[in-house]
Amino acid sequence: MNRAPEIAVPVLCYHSVGDLRRDGTLRWSVSPGDFDEQMALIRARERTPMTVSDYAAVLRGLAPLPPRPVLVTFDDGFPDLAETALPVLRRYRLTATAFVIAARVGATPSPDGDPSLDWDQLRDLHSHGVEIGSHSQSHRALDCLRRTEVRREVAGSRQALEDRLATPIRSFAYPYGYHSDAVRTAVRAAGYSSACGVKNALSHPGDDVFALARVLIERDTGVAGIGALLDGTGWPLAWHGERLLTRGWRAYRRARHLVHAAHPRLSRPTA
Repeated sequence: MNRAPEIAVPVLCYHSVGDLRRDGTLRWSVSPGDFDEQMALIRARERTPMTVSDYAAVLRGLAPLPPRPVLVTFDDGFPDLAETALPVLRRYRLTATAFVIAARVGATPSPDGDPSLDWDQLRDLHSHGVEIGSHSQSHRALDCLRRTEVRREVAGSRQALEDRLATPIRSFAYPYGYHSDAVRTAVRAAGYSSACGVKNALSHPGDDVFALARVLIERDTGVAGIGALLDGTGWPLAWHGERLLTRGWRAYRRARHLVHAAHPRLSRPTA
């Protein structure tokens, strides 16, 4: 019987740092004051910050695991990552990984949409040690798409980011955390060396490098919640493979996607 890994590696997944609604809710916006306290706690606990690519190298056996590792990641690429979060990260000498939606970078948002980082902000983040990764081309649920669409979302976003930033893009984060065997195969084929899921579980040295476990940090997580993550308490260690519930949820979403694709009017809001 294999013994469970003893080293828990917290991989924190933030979205927005501010007091504005994101995706229509404050759930994904951590207040600036809370974020400052959380980063201060990470520094006070003497945790070793790592980028996703650094951690992937450890999982591949190419580098040793540093003492008390922690990963700070951001999804979606909101402007407050550069405007609010970066100064805090620099103050506490912490690095991070930013997963951005390539087609939204520098684009004017729709009237009801959220803004995104522009290319200058993205370059500034990179110059200050933040790893830039892809969060797909347009943030669609990849496990519901045709293979050609998945390739465009995965490989196309990497190409677009590398062309504009002139730096290798090695890490990927699945939109909504959704992935499948076919999606993971496309990510590997596109040249990425790692990919992040969610799972709301703690990573560990035996984790899947193409389905790294992260914990979503929400507005009410608070400094106590970060402390529990750093202590490795209250959260399970990441498991391998998929749970039956995950497979069932994917089957439902795929069926709904096929219905809407065949009958577009069914997905339109009624007056």
